[in-house]
Amino acid sequence: MRSRACALVGRYLARAVADGGDAEARAGLSLASLYGGFCLGPVNTAGGHALAYPLGTRWHVAHGAANALIFPHVLAFNARAAVDKTAQVIAALDLKAGADQAAVFDVTFGFCAALGIEMRLSALGVPETDLGIMADDAFAIRRLLDNNPRDLGRDDILSIYQAAY
Repeated sequence: MRSRACALVGRYLARAVADGGDAEARAGLSLASLYGGFCLGPVNTAGGHALAYPLGTRWHVAHGAANALIFPHVLAFNARAAVDKTAQVIAALDLKAGADQAAVFDVTFGFCAALGIEMRLSALGVPETDLGIMADDAFAIRRLLDNNPRDLGRDDILSIYQAAY
């Protein structure tokens, strides 16, 4: 179901962003959201959501926008520990990338940026001095970090925030 949700996002997200009145695209995204919700119980979420939460709680960044900003960083970080799943996400979004961390980051960052999503923490008003506090907050969300395919330590989280800054 998760892969079907990703495929629907890959198929319809750019269309819905370009034309909010595109009923087919919005219906496809609604179905993707439903499938994603079904997966939350048995699968739950992992590192990406853990890193997105402090953006919402401290800086009132919408959860979807926070996840989009963090998504390329965490997917690339996890790429070597989840090669097949990473390839499935890339393919579902109709993107092309090699398995290396830089290629995964570049293609997914470009995907999100092309949608008009702000991809820099600094542009969202997050002060650089808060990155360490946000890393502490995210690192404390063990229920999500324990689901991550690769150990995501506090220093890794801080490095991701710094790269996203």
